[in-house]
Amino acid sequence: MNPTEDLLAIHLTELGLHFERQYAYAKGRKLRADFATWGGHDYRDSYRLCLIEVQGGIYTRQAHGSVTGVLKDNERLFEAFKAGWHMIRVTPQQVESGEAKAMIEEVLRR
Repeated sequence: MNPTEDLLAIHLTELGLHFERQYAYAKGRKLRADFATWGGHDYRDSYRLCLIEVQGGIYTRQAHGSVTGVLKDNERLFEAFKAGWHMIRVTPQQVESGEAKAMIEEVLRR
């Protein structure tokens, strides 16, 4: 966990969303998303499965910003899609500015 993810957890709580951190979303695979939310306080209230990833390292060419990282992210996105999940990717700057919170609210409150 990191401070940016902790802040996003606070934002998701403020939005009243039920969520899990480091959620394993692909059976038989070691793929985890930073957050999974069901769009409501309880998964039974939801109509939208959503994974949220904070894309660290995109400006340093490390992690998500490296060629290998981009290829792995593409695979992860495809696996999430196959499992019925939508995925929102945000930057640490978007979390810190509140933009990520507004984006998530817009998508999950439609």
